[in-house]
Amino acid sequence: MNNGNGFFNNSSYNSYSNTYTQGISFSEYIAKTYLWMFLGLGITFGLSFFMTLKSASVVDFIADNFELYMGGVIASLIFVVIIGFLVYKLPPLAAKIIFILYSADMGIILTPTLLLYEFGSVIGVFAATAGIYLVLALIGLTTQRDMSKLGSVLGISLFGILIYSLISYFFIRTPFNDLIINIVVIVIFMGFTIFDNFKIRKEFQRLQYADTQLLEKASILSALSLYMDYVNLFIRILAIFGKRRD
Repeated sequence: MNNGNGFFNNSSYNSYSNTYTQGISFSEYIAKTYLWMFLGLGITFGLSFFMTLKSASVVDFIADNFELYMGGVIASLIFVVIIGFLVYKLPPLAAKIIFILYSADMGIILTPTLLLYEFGSVIGVFAATAGIYLVLALIGLTTQRDMSKLGSVLGISLFGILIYSLISYFFIRTPFNDLIINIVVIVIFMGFTIFDNFKIRKEFQRLQYADTQLLEKASILSALSLYMDYVNLFIRILAIFGKRRD
């Protein structure tokens, strides 16, 4: 999910505030990246909340939108592959359109999850996730420690917990086991949030003399990583603290 080799040093870190890429400062680059992330979240949750108004329960939603939902699940996998592996081969406009479509697709996929919980509870968890995310993002953006190896550790950990979750689904389905899984996934994506924000600085330094279009596509890819970190944190925190509908 996330990768990269470290090449940071103190001198390069201290030069960030004065570094420009094709006339774009690092602060402008990070602002643009986060704007895309916020746009994606706005589309996802806006569409998802709208769709919850049309269904009384998860069963009703799936029954009325089965083809749409299954199509969304399949499309999400295709979008991730395109953005993750082909984004640098696409024009910037195409990459942006795909990101927007992916965000809308996630809104469809997320709807059944939101329907499980009371509206006020969902809003509360969303706000709490935003606060946690902000702290973690600031750590990743400001730390002077080289966290290049953290991505590999988190990737292996995520793969391991996914395998364990699959096994647990068939053999160890207990509330306590689900709680442990959710906690572990939260910790992993807290780590990814720090790492992906740290990685944005690396990408900016690596591409500081690159073509402007390449930098735009890197920004979209970074926005996708940040977006996915937030969504995964939100879902798992909601699973623990969300108040389910009666």
